[in-house]
Amino acid sequence: MRHGKRIKKLGRKKAHRVALLRNLCRALFIFEKIKTTIQKAKEARRLAERLIDIAKRGDLSARRYIYRYLCDHKLVKIVCDEIAPKFTNRIGGYTRIYHLGPRLGDGAEMAILELTEKSEPETLNLRRKLIEHRYIAKVEGKKEKKEKVKKEKVTKEAAKKEKEIVKEKKVEKEKKRKKKEEKKRKKKEKKTKKVSRKR
Repeated sequence: MRHGKRIKKLGRKKAHRVALLRNLCRALFIFEKIKTTIQKAKEARRLAERLIDIAKRGDLSARRYIYRYLCDHKLVKIVCDEIAPKFTNRIGGYTRIYHLGPRLGDGAEMAILELTEKSEPETLNLRRKLIEHRYIAKVEGKKEKKEKVKKEKVTKEAAKKEKEIVKEKKVEKEKKRKKKEEKKRKKKEKKTKKVSRKR
C-alpha cells in the first residue's frame, strides 16, 4: 500500500518523471512563466520552491545541489544570483498557479505556473539568449563540419575525375602518335619498294 506516499506518478516511470520535472523547472527559471496541466504544475512547484529555498543560502553546496536538477552552470548562476535574492524576505510562496480550464481534445485541466517576483522582459530575453546561444552555436558548428566534409568529398571526387580525364587524354595522344608513326613508316616502305623496282 502507498500510505503516506506524496509523490504523484503522472502516468510515467521514475526516469521519465524526473526528466519532465527538471525540464519544467528549467523553463520556469528561464521564462518565469509556463503553461501546463494542473498536476504537472503542482509537482513542478514543489521542486521549484525547494530549489529556490536552497538557492537563498548561496553557498557552494547549494549550487551543487541545484546543479543536480538543472544541469546547467549558467542557469544555476542565474537562480542563485538573480532569482533567489528577490525572495529573501519571503518564507515560501515563491510561485503561484492560475487555473485556465479544460484543454480542447482530451479535456485536461490547464494552469499557468509563474514566479511571484518577476523581472523585466529585457532581462528575460537576455537570459534566454544567454542559455540558448550555446546550443545554437553547437548546431551551427555541426552544420559547418558537415558542409566541410561534403566539400572535401566533392573536391576529392573532382580531383579523381580530373586525374582520370588527364590519363584518358594522354592515352589518346599516345594512340594518335603511334598511328602517325605507323603511317610514316608505311609510306617510307612504299617509297623504298618503288625505288627498288625502277632499278
